[in-house]
Amino acid sequence: MTAPSRPSDLLLVVSEPVVPATLLQEAADPAYGAVASFLGSVRSPNHGDVVHHIDYEGYAPMMVGEMERLGVEARSRHPLGRIVIVHRLGRLRAGEVSLAVIVSSPHRHAAMQACGELVEGLKARLPVWKYEVGPAGGSFVPGRSDAGPTL
Repeated sequence: MTAPSRPSDLLLVVSEPVVPATLLQEAADPAYGAVASFLGSVRSPNHGDVVHHIDYEGYAPMMVGEMERLGVEARSRHPLGRIVIVHRLGRLRAGEVSLAVIVSSPHRHAAMQACGELVEGLKARLPVWKYEVGPAGGSFVPGRSDAGPTL
């Protein structure tokens, strides 16, 4: 029995709504018995304040490049099938999906571990700025990167 060939990853920055069911189909394959996923959405309230919307800004070519690097790193630690990462930019209202990370693998442990590691890496390394708006006005959301206070 031969091992399945590694499928190409799907790494996108989009402005339209993210459709999780479609992305799950992109990652699924009979050769990989596990699919782990994470969906990040705009939350309201946040820190006790109502959120009307968040404006996400980012530099798409740099975002995709960082997604590629994170995928290579995840593959160096785990046997993975397909990696699907989609980040939405633009104005998102409460409940809308801003980030989808989906990973397939022959086994659940690797899929779950890689999915979590990718989410943490994306949060720390993607050049994305979030401007959160509520009833009292708006402000940039502090990020986790050493590159700047709003990354």
